[in-house]
Amino acid sequence: MSLSKSVYDALKSILTIESRLETLTKSVEAVSEKIESHAARISARLEEHGQRLARLEGKFELIENTLSGRRRRLPEGGRE
Repeated sequence: MSLSKSVYDALKSILTIESRLETLTKSVEAVSEKIESHAARISARLEEHGQRLARLEGKFELIENTLSGRRRRLPEGGRE
């Protein structure tokens, strides 16, 4: 094998590796952008669910307080 052929093959290999790295870099960037987009959407949904949960907890506390207040107002003695 001649020296020029081996140099050519080495350069070709380097260029092939560089183009593969460039392609992989672009692919990773695209996947990263998709992940960030999904993460933002999930974060917004979690925040929404957190707010809904807080409202539900407030409603249950109100119901508990209302029911416990009624129990205290019942007459303590029996029927006369």
